[in-house]
Amino acid sequence: MSPRSRILRPAIALTALASLLAACADNDADPSDETADTSASQGGSTTPSDEESRLTEKIVLPAGVLALPEPDGDEDAVVLEAGRYRVPLSETLSFDVDVPPGTEASNGGLYLAVQETVLKVEAAGEDYGVPSDPCSAYTDIEPAGPTVDNLVGAIRKQPIYRAGRPEPIEFEGAGGQYFELRIPRGYDASSCRDGQVGLPGNPGANNNMSPGYVGHWWIVDVEGQRAVVQTLCNQCDPQTSEPITRMVQSITFTPTP
Repeated sequence: MSPRSRILRPAIALTALASLLAACADNDADPSDETADTSASQGGSTTPSDEESRLTEKIVLPAGVLALPEPDGDEDAVVLEAGRYRVPLSETLSFDVDVPPGTEASNGGLYLAVQETVLKVEAAGEDYGVPSDPCSAYTDIEPAGPTVDNLVGAIRKQPIYRAGRPEPIEFEGAGGQYFELRIPRGYDASSCRDGQVGLPGNPGANNNMSPGYVGHWWIVDVEGQRAVVQTLCNQCDPQTSEPITRMVQSITFTPTP
C-alpha cells in the first residue's frame, strides 16, 4: 500500500483494509431526569448542584452495545458472549469493540484475551512512557511527553526495542500513528528480571515480554486524549492473531464530557 497516510473507518467500511484499525468519536451519554429535594422546614424546593446531577446521570449506551459485566465472586476475569461491548478507559474516555465468543476480559477490560493473543487498550496520559531500562528496571517508567509524536519518538529511541517505521493514520476528527514493535529473538535477557523485557506503558501497568515478541501498536489522539492500542503475544502466527485483528478493526472511541 503506497499511501503514507491511512484512513481508518468503522469495520463496516473496512472490507478493503483488513489490517487496519477503525475508530471514530461519538458522544452517547444522555442525562437522566433530575429530581429536586423538597425542604420541609422551608416549604420550598432546591435545585440540585452540578455534582449531585452528575451522580444521578445515567449513561445510555447506543443500540446493540453492551456494558462490560463484572467478574463473579473472586474471579479475576469474565468470559464474554459474542457482542459489542463498551469498555471505560477513564472518566472521560471509553471505547466500543466487537468480541468473539469466549473472549476473557480482565482488569476492567484492560485486557481482552482471545486464545493466545491479548488486546490491550488504555488511556495514555502524562505519566505514560518508556522504562528507563527495559531489562533491569522495567517498572521505572519515564514519562514520554503529552503528544502522540512524543511517545512514538521515546519508544523508537529505546535501543533494546526494534520499532518499525511509523505510518500516519487518520480518523474522522482524530489521528495517530501505527508501527510494529519487536524484541529481537536473539536478545540475551538472561540478566533481565524474569528473563523478560519491559514494554512501554503506564506506571505499574506496563507488561514485560520475552525475546521474540512482536506487537502491533496504534497510538492515537482522541479529541485531545491520547490512547494506546496494542497486541500482546509471544511468537504468534497470523492465523492465531486473526480474531484480534477483527477486534481492532471494530474499535470506536467515545470521549465523554
